[in-house]
Amino acid sequence: MEKALCPPSELLRRPVLVGLGLGLLSVVLMGSGCRKPVVLEGRPHDKKLVVLGIDGMDPNLVRQYMARGRLPHLERLAKRGTFTSLATTNPPQSPVAWSSFITGMHTEGHGIFDFVHRDVEAMGPYLSTSRADEPTVLALGSFVLPLDAPEMKLLRHGDAFWQLLEQHQVPAFVHKIPANFPPAPTEDAVSSSDMGTPDLLGTYGTFQVITSGSDFKPNEVKGGIAQVAHKDGAGVWRSQLDGPPSPFSNSGKPMQVPVSVAVDGTNAVVTVGGTDVVLAQGEWSGWVPVAFSPGVLAGDLHGMVRLFLKSARPNLLVYVSPINLDPLHPAMPVSSPPAYVEKLAAEVGRFFTQGMAEDTKALSAGVLTDEEYVAQALGVFDERMRLLERTLGDFNGGLYFFYVSSIDLISHMFWRSLEPDASAEDARHAHVIPEIYEKVDAAIGRVLDRVGPETPVIVMSDHGFTSYRHKVHLNTWLAHHGYLALADKPGPGPLGHIDWDNTQVYALGLNQVFLNLAGREPRGVVPALERDQLLARLSRELLAWRHDETGQRVVTKTATPPPGEFGRLAPDLLVGYNRGYRSSDESATGMLTSEEIERNTGKWSGDHCIDPAHVPGVIFSSRTPLAAQPGLVDLAPTILRYFGITPPAGMAGQDLWAAPH
Repeated sequence: MEKALCPPSELLRRPVLVGLGLGLLSVVLMGSGCRKPVVLEGRPHDKKLVVLGIDGMDPNLVRQYMARGRLPHLERLAKRGTFTSLATTNPPQSPVAWSSFITGMHTEGHGIFDFVHRDVEAMGPYLSTSRADEPTVLALGSFVLPLDAPEMKLLRHGDAFWQLLEQHQVPAFVHKIPANFPPAPTEDAVSSSDMGTPDLLGTYGTFQVITSGSDFKPNEVKGGIAQVAHKDGAGVWRSQLDGPPSPFSNSGKPMQVPVSVAVDGTNAVVTVGGTDVVLAQGEWSGWVPVAFSPGVLAGDLHGMVRLFLKSARPNLLVYVSPINLDPLHPAMPVSSPPAYVEKLAAEVGRFFTQGMAEDTKALSAGVLTDEEYVAQALGVFDERMRLLERTLGDFNGGLYFFYVSSIDLISHMFWRSLEPDASAEDARHAHVIPEIYEKVDAAIGRVLDRVGPETPVIVMSDHGFTSYRHKVHLNTWLAHHGYLALADKPGPGPLGHIDWDNTQVYALGLNQVFLNLAGREPRGVVPALERDQLLARLSRELLAWRHDETGQRVVTKTATPPPGEFGRLAPDLLVGYNRGYRSSDESATGMLTSEEIERNTGKWSGDHCIDPAHVPGVIFSSRTPLAAQPGLVDLAPTILRYFGITPPAGMAGQDLWAAPH
């Protein structure tokens, strides 16, 4: 998850799913079983509702671009109904926000508090939305045999609104929704996953580069893998792609497929696992299937990649996208029912299955230039639009939801171009963000024309956006203020550098602070009776913190999550940063640096993981009036009420259309 969509990039390089190779193998060994036939065309229903989820659409930019006439279709929708800001969640992180949208509950109901959760026993971070159990294995020397299939778990709690629609026989089609991997189980309602869906390596997107070695070297590509190529006697470059670890070996060595590149001038024939792709320098390929063979005891594990021939001469450089799960042969379910995605891909062709398909890490690592990243991101958008056209054409009634990630990821990477003091190089790309808004607006116009004025339409976003100019090393601040101590000799585990006997407070995740509480943390020192007093003092000091360089407040909001069933999981304090400030990736994974605040000079220059008051989302509704102060948690109960379904007691939101029409 980097949508992250702003999760700590280093954590994203670690396997998302424990025992992924064994888990994939179990899927292959067990087979898909008997599957209920899937029909893409939805059955008719006397009521229709269309909801478009536009990740990261910002109300301030929308108003600005509407005033300039750049968003005519959103303006048409606003004039037909209502447009206003939509309150986001606290914290305003995508997995939290989309979980609240899906369930109609706040964090204490669905149990997702951050991109990063902490394992209290191991005292380490893990990604919050999905995990796999450790499989049972039989080890025979270096050979490993899985004895069962580890269960892949969606960690979000609460029923999804489409599951409730299904229970009441209302057709529901929910396409590419975040925080839904593995997809919530259904029989008739259809959903597919997006953000939170791993690649075949079990990470949230690890690209690879085939290089002659002069540009990138092994272990020097942050967020990716450099595969050094060597020429054979015929002058052909030889290398390989790394796949998931071999499920029959306890060494962790990855399975591989061979890659060869035969260069002819500025063109090349790239052969990946037996598939030939002819590319000109600067050209992208379509989807190339790849298969990794565990051995004679199991079938192949299928994936797919896209290639970009960045340079053929004098130095070879081929960018290889993260290995996506192949929707024609998914190694793990990416839709429910599972066969739905296979049937869809058979009709429209392969498409990205990995969440956050736009490769922000390749741009940040310097593997892709700004222009090359935009080309890749627009390719994702065009592919998504083909899915939108196909699936909307099958919509006959009930609920239709479709998710678009493009504004969010492009805003993360190109907010620097909108800054008043943008460099000349960054300012060259000031057109990128408004142009993706225009493209999304045009897509919304096509949807409005397709469904007609009789069908209610909602356009919503999970949060807005702002500048990310300063990285805040919160754990360093805690150490400087006597709340956290470093160990003289680091111990085991990801947080082994912390002296727990002399630490009261530590930060983990982008907005979370935890007390080293006695009886909860393994080496807790803070008595339960002192908890509230310590939190009150910590909050006062955080709210009084000012940045020496700017004089601005660093933190503008703190909050204590209300009690719920996830007490050991929930943070003790949520920190809401001011505009321009955000937790560093280092602090989010428990690390410390020398400075408390440093200037953010990276490509990832816009963000939203701050005080939620600074980054509301948007809502456009074709029906009016709309209830006052709408929020994300209101969407699920509004959808259910529209179809005559009483929301369950756990839903916190209101019906936005409850007022007379």
